[in-house]
Amino acid sequence: MKKFLKKATTGIIGAGLLSAGVLLSSSNAMASGYQVVLQGSRVTAMGNCAVGFRSGAPSLFFNPGAMAMEQNSSIMLGANFVSSNVQYAAPNSTYRAETDSPLGTPFFLYGIYSVNEKLNVGLGVVTPFGSTVTWGDEWQGRFSLNELSLAAFVVQPTVSYQVSEKFGIGAGLDIAFGSVFLQRSAPLEGQDGSLVNAKDGSAAPAGSKPYASLEGSATPAVGFNVGAYYEASEKFSLGINYRSKVDLTVEDGEATFIVPSLVQTQFQADKFNSTLPLPSVFSIGAGIKPTDKLQLALEWSMTGWSAYEELKFEYNAPVLGNSETVSERNYKNSSVFKLGAEYMATESLALRGGIYYDQTAVDDGYITPETPDANTIGYTLGLGYTVGERFTIDVHYLLVDKAERENVAAPNSGGIDGTFEAGANIFGFGLSYKFGGSTKAAE
Repeated sequence: MKKFLKKATTGIIGAGLLSAGVLLSSSNAMASGYQVVLQGSRVTAMGNCAVGFRSGAPSLFFNPGAMAMEQNSSIMLGANFVSSNVQYAAPNSTYRAETDSPLGTPFFLYGIYSVNEKLNVGLGVVTPFGSTVTWGDEWQGRFSLNELSLAAFVVQPTVSYQVSEKFGIGAGLDIAFGSVFLQRSAPLEGQDGSLVNAKDGSAAPAGSKPYASLEGSATPAVGFNVGAYYEASEKFSLGINYRSKVDLTVEDGEATFIVPSLVQTQFQADKFNSTLPLPSVFSIGAGIKPTDKLQLALEWSMTGWSAYEELKFEYNAPVLGNSETVSERNYKNSSVFKLGAEYMATESLALRGGIYYDQTAVDDGYITPETPDANTIGYTLGLGYTVGERFTIDVHYLLVDKAERENVAAPNSGGIDGTFEAGANIFGFGLSYKFGGSTKAAE
């Protein structure tokens, strides 16, 4: 029995805890790996394009070089309402399961101040990572995951400078914060049938089942974001942006084990440490204006997922005789190809649409219930309406469609065999207001 417990529980406590690292992450139905892009209503509606043209306040996040071209001080706030779903089918079986996750509400907030005709400064607060995935404790893969709750946000102070009428540069700090809660069932049965909390030896509530959970907050970490923007003419513009890798670390997170009293002494840890990378992102974009009313955007991004080679957890005391566990991830760099359009139906009304293709970062064999990733197509729609010259209302819709993907779990991956399929419906809005007189020449 001891041999069985060690094999089963090492997988539960170690390999399956990749989601402590996903505190870097987002809803796994959004984009490759644990990345998500929902930081501006106009941007989302145009296929997530924002690097190669003047996207307004969201340029603070997507390309601070373009932020230098903003003519007015402004504020913007908005939110998304995310309904995601992941479905699982067991191999060689009619068994099916799906998540029952609550509505996610990532938000964005920007403020830009025009200091003079050359210099703009700004501050952004965004939630590019965070979601809840709920499988429950009855499904077939409950020993991999019951529930994952994530909350994370990034604060970005930014400075941009207009070098000339056609060229702008900018840079900012990415200050990341986050927290995570993860729970998974444990395939343990004691001969006496009683359950206790291995942390303090107290009796578990009536009706409890054996489980393990991790909960913690990440130490604030700092990265950077730089960009450049060039308007070759009124018809064509180019942009480039780089967001650095950030390592987020959970220190002294709470580890809780509700296990049978028979094996309680084998679970001595009550704290854990873990570090996961928030990968770098490099983007190039172009803006094309065939007419005064039509704005087109093209973009390519490369995410440096190869930085995520393994997931390691260190414990303050032995868990089944081990002080640490390591799970292989072996993610690979992935690309996103984007196309967006905006048409000014009237002077006040903008109609928008777009599409993007996002390559998966997860190799065969490394799919897990936390990140059942696959190649993704996103379809976007939206509109914007300007009241007067200062106040704009934007709305958007994004349909995320991930390809069905079969998984045969690689050794030491923490995954499970079976077929996964994921998707999401996302609605959102943005409100922006320009204030103060323009200090810069008109476009």
